[in-house]
Amino acid sequence: MSSHPIIHFLHDAGAAAWFGGSLMGATSLNAAAAELSDPRERARISTAGWSRWAPANTAAVAAHVIGGAGLMITDWERVRTQEGVGRSTAIKAGVTGVALGVAAWSAALNRKMAAAGPVPVQGATEPAATTPPDVAKTQQQLKLVQWLNPLVSGAIIGLGAWHEEQQRTSQQVPGIVKGLPTRPSLLLPAVAAAGIGLAASRRQRSTATTTGSVSTYPAPVVTPPPATGTTSTSTGTSNGSTTDTTTGASGPTR
Repeated sequence: MSSHPIIHFLHDAGAAAWFGGSLMGATSLNAAAAELSDPRERARISTAGWSRWAPANTAAVAAHVIGGAGLMITDWERVRTQEGVGRSTAIKAGVTGVALGVAAWSAALNRKMAAAGPVPVQGATEPAATTPPDVAKTQQQLKLVQWLNPLVSGAIIGLGAWHEEQQRTSQQVPGIVKGLPTRPSLLLPAVAAAGIGLAASRRQRSTATTTGSVSTYPAPVVTPPPATGTTSTSTGTSNGSTTDTTTGASGPTR
């Protein structure tokens, strides 16, 4: 598996900044604004703080989305073949979409509060008795959104950890094997390759067995032909002549 550290950094750092900023705002910034003595300054200070954080939050969200898209592209084969990865990817994509919607909703509410100006409020998300109705309605929505932001961005981090665990070898191999039956396009080539390998192995064993069972016979002994030569014998006849057998002809001796 190839390495993509920059994509991983964008994915993880973006999610961390997104979660940390939203959690800090809900637990600290809004609470600190409520400590101001002037009711007209409470909403203004809180809104100013969120407005200053907005560019950094936008960059964090963009970094996470780019990193997440990059990881899905580079790991697409594993997403497609490993059992469970496609499901976790779909869930993570859905939660990311919800988180983007919540972030956009929060930014729109903050702009409404900024446009309202210095109105008297009890706290950053708590209206006072003298708070205008439209501002009070916006604050009620902000009270919900301030906790939804860290909730959904934290869920993204949790789903990212789930993805990281699915990259372990102990989960990859069983997941890919279990995923083969549901993907005939991958199963058929694997079965064909296994069949070809089995047939080749049997053929090799059969050839080796046949070669080992052939009987060998000793080479025939070739007898060399007799050497050619001449012999001379003499036979006597009754008339006192001899027969010369050197060349196979006969004649009188001298």
